[in-house]
Formats: sequence, C-alpha cells, structure tokens
Amino acid sequence: MVKQIFLGLGVFILQFSLVDFLSIKMIRPDFLVIFIFYFSLINGSYKGIVLGFSMGLLCDLTGVGSYFGLTSLTLSITAYLSGFLIGKYERLLPYLFHFLWISILTLHFFIISYVQFQTLFESNFFDFLLKFIFTFGYTMMFFIIVQFFFPVKEASRAKIS
Repeated sequence: MVKQIFLGLGVFILQFSLVDFLSIKMIRPDFLVIFIFYFSLINGSYKGIVLGFSMGLLCDLTGVGSYFGLTSLTLSITAYLSGFLIGKYERLLPYLFHFLWISILTLHFFIISYVQFQTLFESNFFDFLLKFIFTFGYTMMFFIIVQFFFPVKEASRAKIS
C-alpha cells in the first residue's frame, strides 16, 4: 500500500510538472485518472475513493485543477465505478468489459469538459463535442501506452485459461 501511495505521488508530480508543457489549447492529458482507475481496479472502490479524493484535492490546491473540487469529485466517481470491475473480466463478455471501463473514463471526461466548457456547451454544441473528444482522446493515447505494459484485464485479476 505504501508503495502505491508513493507511486501516486510520483504520478502527481508528473502531472504537476508536465501539464503545462503538454497542454494544447486548454486540452491536457490527465495522468491522475489513469492511476486512480488502475488503483481502484486493483484495490477496490473504498481505497480508490479515498486516494482519488485526496489526490484530487491536492491537485486542486496546487493549481493543477481548473475548478476547486472538480478533480476530487471526478476522481472519486471514477474510483467508485472502476472498483466494480474487479474480477469481472472472466464473468462478462470481453467487449462488454472493455465498453464498461471506457464508459467510466468517458464519464470522467464528460463531467470535466461540461464544467470547463459550459458556455461552449450552451452556445455551440459541436465545438463542445470536439473539445470533449480531444480531451478524452489525448488522455486515452497515454492510457493505450500504459495498456501495453499493464492491460486492464490483468489489473482486474482476470484468470486467463
């Protein structure tokens, strides 16, 4: 557990130091959601919510987050929902399992995009969708890289026969 907390602090430092460098027109990757997703998938919803809320609060206090409390809320929701996927890979159809975890991440980014670009949502829905898709896609690029080293099905304790 201590090892995972230090890993979380490392991810936070990575997020804190690289967020401005990797930002493209207010679109930036979210390494914290990737870490919280995997952490909750391995350790369960409760520990994930506690760590997600704490890291989100730390993120908002240091100025990495845009709106105070938004990161805590979305990381807690992500942790809660991804905790339900523990051990589900062998019980669900593979495409349904992958659809569920992608939906969880999509919900995370939709909430963040809606709050950040609320005026754009009301005035020009197509531009809002583009911002949402680019925000989601930018982080998913990094998530796919992580997938090569640590697949989601293994993180959910799948027993591959």
